[in-house]
Amino acid sequence: MISRRRLFLVSIVTCCHLGVSHVEAQTFLDNANEILDQWAGRKDDTTSLLSNHDQAWTIRTTASQLFPALVLTSWFTNLNLHNGLLLETLRDEQKLTARLSVFPDDYDLRNDRFVRSSRNPAEILINAAAYADGLSRISSVIGHSPWTNRLQGIVDALFLQADVTTGYSEGPLPSNDLRVIGRVLKTLPLLSEQFDDEGYLYYARRIGDAYCVGVMPKNGGLPAERWDYDADRAKAASLILDQDGVSFIEGLISLYSAEIRESTARADVYRPTLSAMFDVLFKQGLKDNGRFYRRIQPDGRGGYSIDRKRESPHTVRILLAAHRYGQLSGNATYLERAVTELSRYTPDPDGALRDLPSLVSAMAFSRRAVTLVDSIATRVNELPQPPGDEEETTAEYLNAMLAWAWQQSAGVRAVPWRADVTVRSSVEAAGLSIALRLGTPWAGRIAPSYNRSATDILAIGFPDQFSIEPESTFEIRSSDQSGVSIFPGAMLSQGLRADLKNSYRFTLIQREPGPGAPLQGSIEN
Repeated sequence: MISRRRLFLVSIVTCCHLGVSHVEAQTFLDNANEILDQWAGRKDDTTSLLSNHDQAWTIRTTASQLFPALVLTSWFTNLNLHNGLLLETLRDEQKLTARLSVFPDDYDLRNDRFVRSSRNPAEILINAAAYADGLSRISSVIGHSPWTNRLQGIVDALFLQADVTTGYSEGPLPSNDLRVIGRVLKTLPLLSEQFDDEGYLYYARRIGDAYCVGVMPKNGGLPAERWDYDADRAKAASLILDQDGVSFIEGLISLYSAEIRESTARADVYRPTLSAMFDVLFKQGLKDNGRFYRRIQPDGRGGYSIDRKRESPHTVRILLAAHRYGQLSGNATYLERAVTELSRYTPDPDGALRDLPSLVSAMAFSRRAVTLVDSIATRVNELPQPPGDEEETTAEYLNAMLAWAWQQSAGVRAVPWRADVTVRSSVEAAGLSIALRLGTPWAGRIAPSYNRSATDILAIGFPDQFSIEPESTFEIRSSDQSGVSIFPGAMLSQGLRADLKNSYRFTLIQREPGPGAPLQGSIEN
């Protein structure tokens, strides 16, 4: 599904002018595809679930982290696995691991039963929200798919059983725990866009109202780990800047983006709360080395207790959210602060894999990010592949490989993928420049890397886009000036057919309305 009948070929414009690493995207895709093949070989004997070193399918790691990374890798490199084994894995996990309504629980593949003999409803909801977050990453890249349907089912069930009455929102919340709320909030604007369903924005507004009107103004400007809505005070006041807490910040910015786009009164209600949150984060939570502390705890008297021993692993994501908020609100303070902090940011050497996707996103506005991406990509390319029993590290490795491939190809991929077909693209003044380097003749489609919505910008984070409207007309100019071909946008939005015997370079340019050459159906040489 192409949201709003528009396809986005997304590019980091600065990469075209500021220099990038010599590490080829194709090298990273080769490495990622090798890992994909290895994990496909770990299919359980009787199901299509993928077995970890404990011969289990765990929700917080296998399902929420590794599985989405494998699905996205297959989207680039092996559509047969994507539409075959991995789709079967999705169906089997729904059938076998559902424990509480549609919510999954850890599954023991050796004994064909759940890992734990009894249900823990609170833990199951936390895990379900983590899995929804992983599924949303798939959906934000490949568009509407069976993985989106699974995401929708989990989110619908969470709100169907919602029973936390807040006094601030028009309906109940599914939990008072940020480990659930943070991940779920991030999925809702995406679901609203992909299903063209305002109901998911209403769900998001329940959360936005509860936190922006109730929780955060009473909790030192920050969301709380857990809130007692009956007593209207914190059960656990800390904001922990881990995956859950940072997802909440990103989700709140995505919701604010939707309110700005629709010019609602809520945008004015949310703005001061969002500003106060970022003010606290920058004033209280930022270390001298440019990284955020992991835990910030309001003391209820205007002060804050900081855990100074541990750092958040998601500093760049927080800075991306602040920059996006500055863009949306028109407040240059947050734009400038994000750029300033990124200019002095030095990644944790152990966090190179985790940092690379976020830094690729930050390249659009930060020269420092460009430099870091260049050095990290070189370092990541030299790293040995993670051991097969380290699911979290494997997921980070794959996500880093894919982020670099996206950056190098400007949102364009060759379908079918082949190890000897390299795609390099960039947005230039004339249009979208695409170069295909072939080892042997190739026939297929030059297609978008992802069919994603413009509103969920923080899911992947690419802010600069080359757009193809189905109603527009485009011309393709070959680099050797051998001719011009004319294509309708509706055809290009499904991928450009190509039959090539040799390497080929061309530029895609939007054509002014008017008479012109006959429309073409494919390119060839």
